Amino acid sequence: MQLHNIKSAYGLAESLYGVTPTEAQFEDLALNAWELIGTKHTRLHRYVGDTINKVLQLPCNADLIESVHLPMVDAQITTSVSDFDHDAVYFERYIESDKKLKDPYYQAGKYLRYDQGNGELFFDRDYKNVMVVYHGVLLDDESGLPLINEKEMRAIAAYVAYASLYREGLLKRDSGLVQLANTIKADWLQLCNAARIPDHLSQNDMDAILDVKVRWDRKMYGKSFKSIR
Repeated sequence: MQLHNIKSAYGLAESLYGVTPTEAQFEDLALNAWELIGTKHTRLHRYVGDTINKVLQLPCNADLIESVHLPMVDAQITTSVSDFDHDAVYFERYIESDKKLKDPYYQAGKYLRYDQGNGELFFDRDYKNVMVVYHGVLLDDESGLPLINEKEMRAIAAYVAYASLYREGLLKRDSGLVQLANTIKADWLQLCNAARIPDHLSQNDMDAILDVKVRWDRKMYGKSFKSIR
């Protein structure tokens, strides 16, 4: 699937709807539309950093956090004779090696408690080498704006046209422009729904859809219904 800079929706809005907002106006409207669509293209990242005053600044593209931990063996001490339990470390490393083979998101280490807000993680004290596994939004290298696909581009262009014409109509008190904007709004809503449908459904996605269908069929037709999956 080819991805494009979100600015590519500007030319589409101009050619299809005849609107030419300023660059700043376009970016504000396009990003607003992108948030409303809600389909963010992400990639799994690992970030390592040190906290400063109990705070760790997240990368600017961080979206969803998978895990936060220290790269050390989380072995519980089972003896009061020594501060270091060699057997516990050995068994914990053996368990960790098995976990790595089962979950691609799993990273070995001791999980940390944290709070999140405003692009930062907050801890109870300072730590060194904190590893954060997160889903990062794919951004354009030059502009730093998010990348979008063809369906999102068409939806964003419609939203930019609708919002621009509606604002212009209100400022000029032009009912014709307001009516045209509301017509384009219908296009935006339809294109927005279409953009939320994935271009590709994996076998896992199909299995989840079929499971939902089977549960719905059983609810409608009774427990005697048998799936032929």
